[in-house]
Amino acid sequence: MDKVVVITGASAGIGAELAKQLVAKGAKVVLAARRKAELDEVAAKIGKDALAVVTDVTKRGDVEHLCRAALDRFGRIDVWVNNAGRGISRAIAELSDDDMDAMWRDNMKSVLYGIQAVLPHFKSRNQGQIVNLSGGLSRAPLAPARAA
Repeated sequence: MDKVVVITGASAGIGAELAKQLVAKGAKVVLAARRKAELDEVAAKIGKDALAVVTDVTKRGDVEHLCRAALDRFGRIDVWVNNAGRGISRAIAELSDDDMDAMWRDNMKSVLYGIQAVLPHFKSRNQGQIVNLSGGLSRAPLAPARAA
């Protein structure tokens, strides 16, 4: 697999595991997350086929920088994975406006910023894939403490 894949939320969990599996299949990965130490650790385990870029996906400028860094290092992007996200463990009666604003910013705006950053590159090449991850709770909130 000769692909360059950008993965947000790559300092742990699904993002880190996805990166490891993709590199094992021959891809190059660009890892994005806020936590520098954890991100660098994942990149070090992967090796030369990984680029770590500290990124706060809730900031448009950071996401645009991520896209430029990937292009500067690898010359192209084939796949962009919007994986970063958050949940709030609180009953619906306890949720505040700030909670909901943070959920919108972290889970929706971050996806928009990723799509908008990479789309011009994909259009210029007439190819590319965007993968947006979400949890099952986003469609059916089965856990009362995860109502947001």
